[in-house]
Amino acid sequence: MPTQSTTGAPVKFVEANDYLRTKIPEGSRAWNDLAGPVHSKVFTVAGSMTADLAADMHQALIQVRESGGTLTDFRKQFDQVVAKHGWSYNGTRGWRTKLIYGANMGSAMMAGRWQQLVENKAERPYLQYRTAGDARVRLLHRPWDGVIRTIDDPFWRTHYPPNGWLCRCVVRAYNDAEIKRGNLTVTTDKFQPVYRQVIDQDGAVTDTVPVGIDPGWDHNVGQSWVSPELALGQKLASLPKFLRGPITDKTITPAFQRVIEGNWKQFRSTVKATGKPDGSIQILGYLDSAIMQAVESMPTPVKLESSAIVVRDSGTDHLTGVHKSDAAKGSPKQVWPAEWIDELPSLLRSYKAVLWDTGNDSLIVVPTGKFNKSLPRIALRLNRKTKQGKAVEVVSLGSAEAGNLSEASGYRLLLGSLK
Repeated sequence: MPTQSTTGAPVKFVEANDYLRTKIPEGSRAWNDLAGPVHSKVFTVAGSMTADLAADMHQALIQVRESGGTLTDFRKQFDQVVAKHGWSYNGTRGWRTKLIYGANMGSAMMAGRWQQLVENKAERPYLQYRTAGDARVRLLHRPWDGVIRTIDDPFWRTHYPPNGWLCRCVVRAYNDAEIKRGNLTVTTDKFQPVYRQVIDQDGAVTDTVPVGIDPGWDHNVGQSWVSPELALGQKLASLPKFLRGPITDKTITPAFQRVIEGNWKQFRSTVKATGKPDGSIQILGYLDSAIMQAVESMPTPVKLESSAIVVRDSGTDHLTGVHKSDAAKGSPKQVWPAEWIDELPSLLRSYKAVLWDTGNDSLIVVPTGKFNKSLPRIALRLNRKTKQGKAVEVVSLGSAEAGNLSEASGYRLLLGSLK
């Protein structure tokens, strides 16, 4: 008999299998070496110091998942991987295998379930939080049992299960008729989570998470799988100022940056070849902690909802300056060279100045270097809505004389110097 979903329909395991299979194995010292949302794209096991060990453990889980195996089956594979690599792990075999198996299988199932829920949200737009309903349910998860909110409610961005190690909570989808027939109440008030600090054994604060959620689990595994970069941007923007720098530096590694740069060039080529924008976006990087603090410390501060910087597929032609190539429409001198556009992710990181355009409520990044006698400029709009979530959007590229970026011209210098 096929496994049943909470709505009675057979669960399509292909989504859960895809979630696990598409992860990239990476060695790590500890689970929190990666920010929570990154775990939806990267497979790691705490203490698996080599990528080869992580890759073999990853393949063991995939094989068990796709063959419909059990924890007992995984333990056999686990023993083989441990023997092959001579891995000396912490904890007992029973505890460690249960933790690895439970965390990965639970996340895979709920990530796949989220994809199904989003595809059917027009028919079933409401989600109800459900605990396992027994004595083992965490005390802090019990108040969420029965809560119903729309699928687009910010509550599910942090509280969609699983919400911790071996969490057994799930969700059920409802339509309007079922809500009415069951006399159920949909919560519509603005959700405002209460956060707590995560403190390591040395007494240092390493993260903040909503009360009731384990460190590393304060993200929607389904959203993080589909758009891990945006989920990470939301996470970084929500951190206290003193944590933004350390966690950003730890997460946005040089290897991660190289992947972003390669993906950007491929994205441009694909959009140019197809010529049919569909609303997709490409990540270019993240605002650093200095820029975030400067924006939120302005006389009229802006509360950032994400630090992720993106470009829409519909905006790639605009960035090439086709609208400026005709002198009658604008200055052709402002058109960026193709090689500069290719390096946009690295240019956003390597800036000489950051300004606020008071007339257009936009952030101006002035990268180092020049391609003409003027200063290159990148215009960004904050908290822009995209199909995948809120982000910082690159809206134009150009150049300007330093004198035209003065306070008298409506610009406020936030960081660096134009000299």
